[in-house]
Amino acid sequence: MKMMFGMMKMKAVRIASLFLIAMAAFFTGCCHKHKDPFLHGIAFEGVTQRGPIEVYNRNTLFDYMNGEAEVYLPHGFTLLYTARYRKPGTDGVILVETYDMASPAGAREVYAEYTRKGGRTIEGIGSAAWTDSSILLFWRNRYFFRLGPDPTIQTDSIPQLNEIVEAAQVLDKVASQGSGP
Repeated sequence: MKMMFGMMKMKAVRIASLFLIAMAAFFTGCCHKHKDPFLHGIAFEGVTQRGPIEVYNRNTLFDYMNGEAEVYLPHGFTLLYTARYRKPGTDGVILVETYDMASPAGAREVYAEYTRKGGRTIEGIGSAAWTDSSILLFWRNRYFFRLGPDPTIQTDSIPQLNEIVEAAQVLDKVASQGSGP
């Protein structure tokens, strides 16, 4: 009986050890550690950051967007950085989404998915930029950017297109210098 109890105890220890190893592999393998996320430290003139930078990976992208993630995943998506910015004196909040698509081809393909209908191009931002007057999309290097009003915040005012364009120009400069993770 003692021998049987000892074997069961040893089996339980093995199972617990395997579980801990599997959990450690899962959490270190799927979630990137970011000492300096893409949006960290980027200064937009005349706006203040509202809240923390949020980072999503392939496993957590569906927590941020349900259904729309299928646009990004087939094109090499690796990370999404989001941050919100507000111009003092207004309650309009700009939501900045920076998608690391792992390659310029992936960023270009996602851009093409969203810019097929309507809108107009904007010169001088990214490799290509597009707006429908409320959001601005562009891509540069391996990044696809989406800037616009934050849909999660109830407000009577939305950011002006010129404010969104100014933020896009700052992001474009950072992306063109090869900065980021």
